[in-house]
Order: sequence, then C-alpha cells, then structure tokens
Amino acid sequence: MKFFSTLLALSALLLTMPVTLAQPATPQTEASKVSFSEPQLKQFANAYRAIVVLSREYAPKLKAASDIRQAEALNKEAQAKMVAAIEKTGLSKSKYQEIANSIKSNPALLEKVNKILQQPRPQQ
Repeated sequence: MKFFSTLLALSALLLTMPVTLAQPATPQTEASKVSFSEPQLKQFANAYRAIVVLSREYAPKLKAASDIRQAEALNKEAQAKMVAAIEKTGLSKSKYQEIANSIKSNPALLEKVNKILQQPRPQQ
C-alpha cells in the first residue's frame, strides 16, 4: 500500500508542470504583474508541449513500475528529460517556472499562452 501511495506522489510530481495551465486563475498578485516577451511566451509554449508529451510517455511507465526504486528512477529520468526540453527551447528551468507561476494568477497571460498553444506547432 505504501508503494502505491509513493508511486502516486511521484506521478504527481512528474505531472505537476503540465497541469499548471489547467488550473483556474486566482486574483492577481504583485508577482503576476511581471511581463514576459512574446518570444519567451513562445518558448514557454514549446517547452510546455514537450513536457506534455513526456508526461504522457512516462505516466504509464510510472504506474507500471514494479517497485519504488524503479519508479524513482523513472521519475528522475523524466524530470531530466523535461528540464532538457525546457532548455532546448532557450528558457531556463527557473524562467519556465516563473512563467508557469505567473499564468496561475494572471488570466491575461494565460489567455496569451493558450492562443500561442492553439497555433500550429513550429517545424523543428
């Protein structure tokens, strides 16, 4: 039983980043008044897309893990790939998180990012 609760916790950590955009907006705070450039928002959207793909890839693997060590190894691997995906877009992990946190409390920023996400994916 403890293994499954730990596995769920690890899965939640893995899936935290992609869920950010799905959370309802809260009232604006001072932190949400930070502005980001259009290129940064596009980089964020591209990183977000990559993280969603990785989350979908790793969620079943985590669920199927035979023990906690395997689950931890998979989680570590997934997190590393997510950070690499963020950095590949030109953003740092901290800048990605800053934008993600701002989106939570800034409906206008959320709307901007959603519009970018609705555009066709850029060719790589």
